[in-house]
Amino acid sequence: MCNDKHSCAYDVQGMCTPLVGTTLVHMERLFDSDTATMSWTFTVLSFGYFLGAVACGFVFDRVNHELQLVIANFVEAVTTIVAPFFTTLPLFIAALFIQANSQGFIDASKDRLSSEFCYEHIL
Repeated sequence: MCNDKHSCAYDVQGMCTPLVGTTLVHMERLFDSDTATMSWTFTVLSFGYFLGAVACGFVFDRVNHELQLVIANFVEAVTTIVAPFFTTLPLFIAALFIQANSQGFIDASKDRLSSEFCYEHIL
């Protein structure tokens, strides 16, 4: 990244993103579920990511960019922390949906900020 003030977005997302895949087997046991049911988490994650990126497209130029990144990172971090404490699968999947929504928002806004920064300082 060209700018240090946005590096927190990379750090938080880098810590939160891989946790779902590595804990899936343990979550299966916790929810007393099978692999086919737990695989819905990946579908929900993909759909949430898509909606977050679309939301960023509508909101990005209307609100302070740094504030958007702070809020999205905070929401992603909080849902990552609280998701393992849910005792039912629907609540867990809802938390993952919110987390993925934040991830999509963060990715789209980081890409937009990077292109804007490079356009202003390089071209």
